[in-house]
Amino acid sequence: MKLSVCFLLATLLVSPLSAAAQMANSQAAAPSAAADVPRLVKFSGTATDETGKPFSGVVGVTFSLYKEQQGGAPLWVEIENVQADANGHYTAMLGANTSGGVPLEIFSSAEAHWVAMQISGQREQPRVLLLSVPYALKAADAETLGGLPASAFVHATPNPAAGVAAANAGSSAPATPSPAAVSGRGTKNYIPIWTSGTALGNSAIYQTSGQVGVGTKTPGAEVDSVSTGIAVRGISSGKTGVGVLGNATSSSGVNFGVSGQSASMTTGAAGVAGRETATTGYVFGISGAANSTTNFSAGVSGSESATTGQVYGVVGVSNSTTNGAAAVSGYEPATTGAVFGVNGSTPSSSNGAAGMNGYAAATTGAVYGVNGGTASTTNGAAAVNGFEGAATGQVYGVSGGTSSTSGTGVLGFASATSGNTDGVLGFSSSPNGTGVIGEAASTGGGYGVFGGTSATTGFTVGVFGQSASSGGVGVLGKTVTAGGTSGLFVNQAGSGLILQGQSGNNFQQVFYVDASGNGGFSGNLNVTGKLTKGSGSFKIDHPLDPANKYLSHSFVESPDMMNVYSGVVMLDAHGSAWVTLPDYFEALNRDFRYQLTAVGVPGPNLYIAMKVSGNRFKIAGGKPRSEVSWQVTGIRHDAYANAYRIPTEEDKPAAEQGYYLHPEVFGQPDSKRIQAASQKASARDQLAKASNP
Repeated sequence: MKLSVCFLLATLLVSPLSAAAQMANSQAAAPSAAADVPRLVKFSGTATDETGKPFSGVVGVTFSLYKEQQGGAPLWVEIENVQADANGHYTAMLGANTSGGVPLEIFSSAEAHWVAMQISGQREQPRVLLLSVPYALKAADAETLGGLPASAFVHATPNPAAGVAAANAGSSAPATPSPAAVSGRGTKNYIPIWTSGTALGNSAIYQTSGQVGVGTKTPGAEVDSVSTGIAVRGISSGKTGVGVLGNATSSSGVNFGVSGQSASMTTGAAGVAGRETATTGYVFGISGAANSTTNFSAGVSGSESATTGQVYGVVGVSNSTTNGAAAVSGYEPATTGAVFGVNGSTPSSSNGAAGMNGYAAATTGAVYGVNGGTASTTNGAAAVNGFEGAATGQVYGVSGGTSSTSGTGVLGFASATSGNTDGVLGFSSSPNGTGVIGEAASTGGGYGVFGGTSATTGFTVGVFGQSASSGGVGVLGKTVTAGGTSGLFVNQAGSGLILQGQSGNNFQQVFYVDASGNGGFSGNLNVTGKLTKGSGSFKIDHPLDPANKYLSHSFVESPDMMNVYSGVVMLDAHGSAWVTLPDYFEALNRDFRYQLTAVGVPGPNLYIAMKVSGNRFKIAGGKPRSEVSWQVTGIRHDAYANAYRIPTEEDKPAAEQGYYLHPEVFGQPDSKRIQAASQKASARDQLAKASNP
């Protein structure tokens, strides 16, 4: 919005009274002069939007008076509904909606003032200097002396002796009145207050030893306020104002810009409470900053001394769904040192207590219950660090939750491209504890814990689990819902590995893999990629004696990636027939080979009359109306086979030379097994990763 201001402002007074009217009024009982002066400022302006289009009709305008041209809090604010014509012109009487009009004290000092206008829904416009006429309000001060009426300086009891002495001396000077008596009593160290026009008493402010207390006689700081309600309240209505601002300039020591403490155990109590009501923009409920590099200094520090109850040292709430909004936002710009974007801890052992708790109630948007970031690559630095010191109870070092259908309860991200960094790291010293626990309540395909790595090189692990206990589990996953998806049980058993999938309330086995020596797999298996084996067969319960015998058949092997197709066809009256193959046959295969066998009668003249074309081939030369068994093989030439053709012969890599896939058949010890070569480097890397998280 753009306001074109035309300062008729002029008039604090309505038009002067005519001489007759003044004479008539002088004969009446005249009220006080201050009451006759209308405390109104006439103001005219033009209201247009940013494109220059004028507003018309009733327009809401906020008028603010300032002592400065920029910054500062307004001295007086009033909202008026003005009537704008077709060109946006309007006239307002400032003070019309305020009891008593514009306050006289605003113009009691000989200082310049500025007025600012803001149409509802628009930004406040640059302030404009008031001209001389509004300062006529200063004239009202002429009726007072130092702000007091003349009656305050009349002696309560005249001095007769002074008047007689003046008369005897022939002087015409009036008798000098005696000073007015001041009553009331006070107490030492209390700042006095006028309890009436002539009486003094104690205020609520107490000063001792250079310290000022409000509501207390034992101040513990330079300014100490004690109240049953809000001890200190700050309100800012400016565009860059701060409700409460605390600044600790010391660059060392345990100091706080703002420190709050609450001993209350009532739900909702907080050491420091901050609320930002804006629903959009880059805003904070509480914002704090510290420049100190001393250990344990904090941009924002909250302390809750209660040892029980659902209480928080620091609590943040945001209703915004704008990307980047956060219930609590912490950022540590230091690039070195064991620093934290947000740090929280609690000694409570009650269920539900958390070192740090964040909750984003928004159901849409890229929002976070807790969001933290750090650029440091030093070991121990963390984007979000939470520590729960209690030894019992269902407590969390860091707890996060979200109701969003695409959100994340807790998100950890390590952007460093080198070093032992972790997106999320959990550690538990309890014999029954869990380093990291994840749970998904969604029925639409959620994950209790999901791990992934996007790096295309290096030793990266999507999910890594380790247990030093002889009866522990590296990774444990299970589902307790009947009919749910399978869980996963991983057990390091000696030099082998056992994987077990379980499902349902009774933990029904879905699949089982035993790689600990005996070997075994139970369940369905889908392999994407190359499957390499020493031999292969199927093994089933023997059809003729299933209770006591097994039946095994070996796989058919080939040096090529070969597919086999077969069938039986009836020849027509001419001793020929067309064989139709699957519609993908030629897209999948090449280098076709044929085999024909006559069934029932000799067929010495059988031959392939037409090779495969259009996914079919023709047989001819047989006995009319006879049967022929046929077989066709092809070599795969699909995209995957061409990209990952299995070599028939290849040299072992240098690191594997001297090792065997099956050392026992060559009379070699198990230490010469091929896995031993690769496990040396892998175990060394994993041990370094686990011992130096």
